[in-house]
Amino acid sequence: MRITLMTPEQRDQLTAVLGMQHPAAPELVAATVACATGVLRSDVRAIAARLVEAERVLATTRRTLATVIYAANEGVDYDMSDLMWELEKAGVGIRAELDDAEAAATAEARAEALR
Repeated sequence: MRITLMTPEQRDQLTAVLGMQHPAAPELVAATVACATGVLRSDVRAIAARLVEAERVLATTRRTLATVIYAANEGVDYDMSDLMWELEKAGVGIRAELDDAEAAATAEARAEALR
């Protein structure tokens, strides 16, 4: 499953709905999914599946970064394209985010040129 990330606006809206609620412990998430019944069950399962996938992506990203940083600290000659390749290979590529960053930087540079 490939997760479609929320936009910053969607995350802000969800954060506003959740208020100051602290994230649930993993065992509470599992218990809630196990106890859900009826129509709510499919909704809770879908939300839990999203949570599990987001946690997988985060863990894979962190593991890949740690591996690359460790290797670089040990003298392996890594550059940013190597990091991008390692992330892609791990299934957590950031090409779309990189394209967004490039577009934002280009727009900012154009706006600055007009000042």
